[in-house]
Amino acid sequence: MINSLRENPRDGINWHRYRNGCPHYRVRWFPRNDLAAGEPLYQVYCLMNTPPTSWDEQEKCIASRTECWRIAEARAAAKDGTSKSSASDIPLTSIKRRKPA
Repeated sequence: MINSLRENPRDGINWHRYRNGCPHYRVRWFPRNDLAAGEPLYQVYCLMNTPPTSWDEQEKCIASRTECWRIAEARAAAKDGTSKSSASDIPLTSIKRRKPA
């Protein structure tokens, strides 16, 4: 499994975004992987540092065309007056801090 990033997912040629997906969602495919050895089929990267943690969240990332679905759901919950502990809040465990350059 690849644990390091050698190219910037924002503008790297091996990182692809979905035309109808979230503008922050990037995918890198591994066509010559060995599934029997446990190598991944693809790698997901989120430019907002909130990568999907389940298949349902990944589907929301692919379907959210203009912005991060978490931000849209949080805004809708705030507009409706839903409590701050709603399920649309971004869990702190999914937020990864960027290292200073």
